[in-house]
Amino acid sequence: MAGRSWTMRLFFAMAGIGISVWAITIPFTKIRFALDDGSLGLILFVGGLGGVLVIPLAGMALARWGSRAVLAAAGLAVSLVLPGLTLAPSPALFTVLLFIYGAMFGVLDIALNAQGAVVERLSGRLQMSGFHACYSLGTLAVALASSLLLRLGASNAGCAAFAACAMLLMLTQAPRLAGKAADPPAAGPRFALPNRATLLLGLCCFTCFMTEGVTTDWSTIFLRFSRGMPLASATLGYAAFAVAMATARLSGDAVAERLGQAWVMRLGCALAVLGFALAIFIPSGWAGVLGFGLVGLGTGNIAPLVFSAAARVPHMAAHHAVPAVVGLGYAGFLAGPVVIGLVANHLGLGFALGIDAALLAAVFFLAEAVA
Repeated sequence: MAGRSWTMRLFFAMAGIGISVWAITIPFTKIRFALDDGSLGLILFVGGLGGVLVIPLAGMALARWGSRAVLAAAGLAVSLVLPGLTLAPSPALFTVLLFIYGAMFGVLDIALNAQGAVVERLSGRLQMSGFHACYSLGTLAVALASSLLLRLGASNAGCAAFAACAMLLMLTQAPRLAGKAADPPAAGPRFALPNRATLLLGLCCFTCFMTEGVTTDWSTIFLRFSRGMPLASATLGYAAFAVAMATARLSGDAVAERLGQAWVMRLGCALAVLGFALAIFIPSGWAGVLGFGLVGLGTGNIAPLVFSAAARVPHMAAHHAVPAVVGLGYAGFLAGPVVIGLVANHLGLGFALGIDAALLAAVFFLAEAVA
């Protein structure tokens, strides 16, 4: 069982590699095709849309073939598409490939969390936060490795190919994961509307993913233009968020075992709201960096707790509940940064970030949903 848990961590790290390579590809794509911000935004939206649209199909695939098989197939597709994104000869072909990438990564994400819930259940102890910590560590490792390779003269395509080879190597360990027989029974209809418990978990996931998207897209801009920090220092806001999130996840399972899942979620929401308050109300860039770090520390364990709870939703099969919750999360990741931008245009970025903080405060009162 310990070997299976470590294999699961390896696969979460693989997903982190896939998303980090994509994030690094974005600025190269903007330069390569001379895209303005509006055009790039529309293309990026297509990638996210692919992830949302595939959610119902992912649930059907899990029911038919099991989470291990779907995970392996989606991981293979993502690893093969990644180098293609760096080599696409036109914006149109790039957009098509990005839609495929978004769809396959969405399936991979769902299958990962479904398999993670199975491994966690078989082990008899909480493990989901530790799995997600490996996802965060995978993204950080690729960011550092790519920076080094680019400084040594490698191309973006070369970095993507190197990462894809690493992902393919990791995929050879798929047989060590739990097979379809260990998945929850796939009885019931092929399609089902979310019940109340699933919708509550989905709202929590929506808010958590929205916070991640908002911090990724807007923290540097807020610190640079609202707090006057130099660009090199302003980027520390997102760095603090990412490192704190990984740190929270490394210890999340042990803390949840001691305090209980609901209290970990309440504490996380309180820390994240405090972090936003520091960033918004104290006119100091370094207070903002500390604030975004607290946001990462607070939200780091919310998504793992929600995904674990989704696999245990009463009166709804896991292959319906998990995709529904992840789908609502993706919607938050897509819509959140856009809404924040629109509100900031009229009322200021500080006010817009306050909307995210208010949603996290609401999730505080939904914490029993993960118990």
